[in-house]
Amino acid sequence: MKLGTLLLRNAAIGLSQLEGALRNQVLYGGRLGTNLVELGHIDLEMLSGYLAELSGFPMATPTLLDEADPALLDKLGSDEAHRLRSIPLGYLGDDKASIAVAMVDPTDGEAATQLAAKLGANVTPYVVPELRALYYLERLFGTPRRARFLRTARTTEAEAPQDDRRRQNPAQGMVMPPSFTLQPRRRRDSQQVETGANVPHALTYSAACERIDTAAHREVIADTLVDYAKGRCDALVVFLIRDGNALGWRGWVAPPAVPKTPVEELSLPLGGASSLQSAHDAGEPYVGPSPSDAKPVEQQLWTALGTHPDPVDVVVIPILVKQRAVNLIYAHTIGGPPPQGLITELLDLAVRAQTSYLRLIKQARGS
Repeated sequence: MKLGTLLLRNAAIGLSQLEGALRNQVLYGGRLGTNLVELGHIDLEMLSGYLAELSGFPMATPTLLDEADPALLDKLGSDEAHRLRSIPLGYLGDDKASIAVAMVDPTDGEAATQLAAKLGANVTPYVVPELRALYYLERLFGTPRRARFLRTARTTEAEAPQDDRRRQNPAQGMVMPPSFTLQPRRRRDSQQVETGANVPHALTYSAACERIDTAAHREVIADTLVDYAKGRCDALVVFLIRDGNALGWRGWVAPPAVPKTPVEELSLPLGGASSLQSAHDAGEPYVGPSPSDAKPVEQQLWTALGTHPDPVDVVVIPILVKQRAVNLIYAHTIGGPPPQGLITELLDLAVRAQTSYLRLIKQARGS
């Protein structure tokens, strides 16, 4: 039985709530329970109980996580804990033959085998919700969560990070760009666009269209946009739009630039005047210089990407689902404005991404 079916059977959620969570899962990633909590349909304690019932494994309570054995944490290490999404809690029994380990997926036998080898003892899985696991992975190992998981709809005081890293929207006025409309072209092979990086194309335009049109998962869409960018521009970032912020999802920067901040840790405010804000609010491409003379949002992005010198013009294209921007595609070229061919093809790929999102949402609801 699946989690959604169990919750529906017990009248914990309604069908429309499940469909909304499935839609968010397609657009933003994360597990179904994570999206249900973020939407406020259930809380973490309820989710924990249902996950324990569904999986048949005991629950990793906050008390157990708070008292996790420091020696075992050190033995597993931060990288492996994050990769396996697992937290060793402590030894079971005086003989120390088995270790209780909180796991986001306690049914993952391969992960359990790797944990046992690393910890030097048998592993007894305990189930833990994704959101709670990510919070404790950050708290116990000091590795920040990805921006996508920093802000939830329902965060308890006991699990709220001490340094609240939510971004607030500046209460400044909007400056909109001139009207700019492009019609997507039919699929074709694009010409080589020279960039300062002089990097060959990693993916043809036709192949990018094909991959997005047939994408079986949201990650394929983002990875395709990044692969398409190589050799065509000096930087491209795909942002998720959540809670009034543009959250880094995938990105690429052409050498010799060296990013100073991982794309997944970017969180830029959609407030005030910026190219990101303009494209988001208008639901149309933005091409040109930043609408703000000070360029605070763009400067934050360029610093994170290690961009030098500053681009004169940028392009930001929204991916819309039901007239709402769920992603922004940001790109720039150094030494000149983004080529018209690049802009047109990115717009077409954005339209194809929208169609694939709708297809994936329909498939998720029907499964």
